[in-house]
Amino acid sequence: MRSKEFVANLSTPVLQSTLRNQRHPRQRLRYEPIVVYHLAERTKARGVDLRHAEGPWRPALRKLERPGRNSLDAIPIVTNESTAVMVDTKEHAVDVAGLLNWCGVHELEPISDLTPPER
Repeated sequence: MRSKEFVANLSTPVLQSTLRNQRHPRQRLRYEPIVVYHLAERTKARGVDLRHAEGPWRPALRKLERPGRNSLDAIPIVTNESTAVMVDTKEHAVDVAGLLNWCGVHELEPISDLTPPER
């Protein structure tokens, strides 16, 4: 496992892509941030207790008005109160929230008024 900065630099764009797909899907495909799940597993295998990592992210459940896929009544999410990312299981929600907290990622939303420099 590399540094916290390495994990943050790898996981942030993957989760940003997940957010874009969840908000504006191009196809009826589900995109799972599998790379982030693997990073969390590797971090836990190194002895980091992701469940107790302090920070703004927390696992939660978003209740559904009617049963969803596989008759689920709620969707596991990871949220910092301003952004919510859907994940596939409660366990992954705990792991992803802990990973984001451990590596110091506070926001996934891009800053809208920034533009790339002209060349």
